[in-house]
Amino acid sequence: MAIKAHDYDVNRESLAKIEELLPRLKHSVVSSKIIRWLENFNPEDVELAKDLLRVYEYITFDEFVYRLNDLLKTILDKIPKGEKIIIMPYGKIGKSGTFVTYPIKKTIAYTKREKDIEIEQDYLKYKRFRRYKYVIFIDDFIGSGKTFFKDYTKKDAKGNSIEKWITDKKIDNVYILATIVMADGKQYLNKKFPTFEVVADVRERIFDPVYSPLNAFGNREDIEAIALHYGSMIRVFNFPPYSLPFGFSKSQSLVSYFHSTPNNTLSFIWGKNSFWSPLYPRDSKTRMDEARDFKKEIAFYIGICNRLGIDIFNGKSILEKKGGNTRREIKHNNKQDHAVISLIVLKNQEYEDIVICHILGLTIKELDDIYKEASKLGLINNVKNITNRGYQFISDLKDQTKKEDFREATPDRLMPRNDTYIPQSLRGKT
Repeated sequence: MAIKAHDYDVNRESLAKIEELLPRLKHSVVSSKIIRWLENFNPEDVELAKDLLRVYEYITFDEFVYRLNDLLKTILDKIPKGEKIIIMPYGKIGKSGTFVTYPIKKTIAYTKREKDIEIEQDYLKYKRFRRYKYVIFIDDFIGSGKTFFKDYTKKDAKGNSIEKWITDKKIDNVYILATIVMADGKQYLNKKFPTFEVVADVRERIFDPVYSPLNAFGNREDIEAIALHYGSMIRVFNFPPYSLPFGFSKSQSLVSYFHSTPNNTLSFIWGKNSFWSPLYPRDSKTRMDEARDFKKEIAFYIGICNRLGIDIFNGKSILEKKGGNTRREIKHNNKQDHAVISLIVLKNQEYEDIVICHILGLTIKELDDIYKEASKLGLINNVKNITNRGYQFISDLKDQTKKEDFREATPDRLMPRNDTYIPQSLRGKT
């Protein structure tokens, strides 16, 4: 755990101010995570950091899908029905571009034209090239635009490249689709590829003197100063420049997605070292550590129920008197129920199945099995939504477990001192 610059003063007033930030952040983080991030700063800079979060852009899975839908529709409306279209994620397998293929298939715009569309990353696999006159390159976010240029022009050992392929096949209608593009990145792409159309919502640099939303607070320059000060101390690369206070290529982005944070975002949001805890970590190790901590948290609830002698699904005692002796009759408190509780808690927080699988380390088939178990218990209905009993269970479980709390006091548990804070809502859910 990173060393704190100060202990955040936790009281009703300060916690209320933290909870005011949660809707802006789409309840993507809990209060304790924000507090831990604010404890990175010197006390005099905390309010400036809070103001930055007031203009932070966090994109959930559902929002990601409908943004993609609206933007894809603007492209497809220009292409006559029946014309063949290639949607091509760019970048290495596993990178953000290839990740977009799943949510884009969830859009209405895609499903309506699915017969006309083929999605494939390897352009060399297109044998029937004469049928395809339109190409749409996709990514979640475009910062500087340099990644696309690099991937588009990069040649393999045989001299092949996407650029050469587009030219040889005489494909004239090329689009670049992303949910967000930084203004500088769009300008760069328009200059490099004047015939391509970039379709994305444009964002200016967060500290732009004219367009910054922080101008409304009157402290843009002060917030820029702390971003530079703290960001310069966070080493995020093993080669020069070691720090990126304003993000890659000085993009000054301020956005995170449900699946990642672009490195174009200010580095004190996602960077991590011995003295800095990130708010939205970028590296996979940190994300895995957080997933592991989440699982430990669910395991804690089961452990508490066992120690209290409570059946986790009906709140009744699991201790029985037989022959003058008391014995435990544990019907549910086992490993499978660990996964069931994890599922309904994450569903309550409105995570999509693909993200739940990532957090819990499950395959889709494994997740389906857990859904079936949750359905048998009446917590999930046949369309995979939480039932009234499921919502009641989450509420009852919190009430049961807070009667006896064995957790060690840690800052991440909202216990920076010796006090325990029980939030009135769980990511916006009462």
